[in-house]
Amino acid sequence: MHLHSSYTLSSDSPKNPAIRKSLVMGLWIVFFLLVFDFAVNILFPYPSDPQATSPGQLNTYFEYGRSVEGKLSRMVGATDESSSSLAVAGWLDPQLWKKLDLPVSPEPDQDLLVAIYGMSFSNYIGDEMKAMDSKLGVRAIAGPAAPPNYSYAAYKLDRGRHQANVVILGILASSVKGLRTMNGSTWQFEAPAPYSYPRYVVDNGKLKEISPKIQSLAQLRAAFQNEKQWDAAVNQLREHDQFFNSFLFEHNWLDNSAIVRLIRRASAQRHQTAVTNQVHNSTGFNKELDIPVLSAIAQEFSATAKADGKLPIVLIINDRGYDDHLFQALKPTLESNSIPYVSTHNIAPATDLKNFIGDGHFVQSANKLIAKSVLELINTNLERSERAVSVPSEAAKPKKS
Repeated sequence: MHLHSSYTLSSDSPKNPAIRKSLVMGLWIVFFLLVFDFAVNILFPYPSDPQATSPGQLNTYFEYGRSVEGKLSRMVGATDESSSSLAVAGWLDPQLWKKLDLPVSPEPDQDLLVAIYGMSFSNYIGDEMKAMDSKLGVRAIAGPAAPPNYSYAAYKLDRGRHQANVVILGILASSVKGLRTMNGSTWQFEAPAPYSYPRYVVDNGKLKEISPKIQSLAQLRAAFQNEKQWDAAVNQLREHDQFFNSFLFEHNWLDNSAIVRLIRRASAQRHQTAVTNQVHNSTGFNKELDIPVLSAIAQEFSATAKADGKLPIVLIINDRGYDDHLFQALKPTLESNSIPYVSTHNIAPATDLKNFIGDGHFVQSANKLIAKSVLELINTNLERSERAVSVPSEAAKPKKS
């Protein structure tokens, strides 16, 4: 017995220093992580003021991983005036449109009003159209990186509110994945835009609309103060928004940790890439998922516009990384239903990086060329009097894709 005990002690004793060393090292690691976490929050705080500008690169970097709810609560102030510009933008709210003083009919010196529904890309093209043609007015309704379901919902809500001769549905290739969402926050995790819109599905060959429970910034502000309303809105996203993820969306005490925010940001990038890859890859769009819905939207947009006596135009915006994939996916629907369209793929090819600026938008010369093509299509279809559309010399020649 004595011999056995001696053996046990001698065999275990060499391990004790190693175990103690590992434990001490682990504790030091935890200590320094806590110091790092605390220091980041002290040295690089994110402004609590929703209207604060230029918070700093590191401040913004460590904020990216905050939960969507955490970001939204910071963005939305007590009033629209005290909220961030991103929180106010894009809502499908006719009262907001009135505040923007959008034209309802052509001005006395104009012979045409064009209504454009889309995002910043389509807005820039509309600006160039107006600059080129002094007899043309533009009524533009847009949301940040808005997906096609937003554009179509805006068009539907705006029907009967104007006397536009032409209606344009802007579709951005990189935003097609947003067809699977109901607001601008779940799929734009790092810079969530809270504006909402319906989700559409094809049911028995027809579009079925699922309306969001929150449809204005005022309703969002009220829901923040009413747990039952907010839970209902979140549960709707959980059921119908394919980008929804509880870990990424829901706020809790972990938002206070800079390390957790870094982990959440990495998780968001993996999650959003995985969902996006279901919709689009290097060979094109998955024609079995969202393209049937997008095709149905294009058809109903065209049919209702023609019934209203207006010229419908589908503006296909092929942005960086999408080649001509959106055009190829929609071409059969557009041509078989005689829907007028302009696609940017053979005007400012997405494969030519010279057509884009750093934030991903087209350079001005490309916008001018696209605008020129849209104006030519309008003039041809409406038989307007021929007028030269000047394009500055710095505009690049159209390139073949």
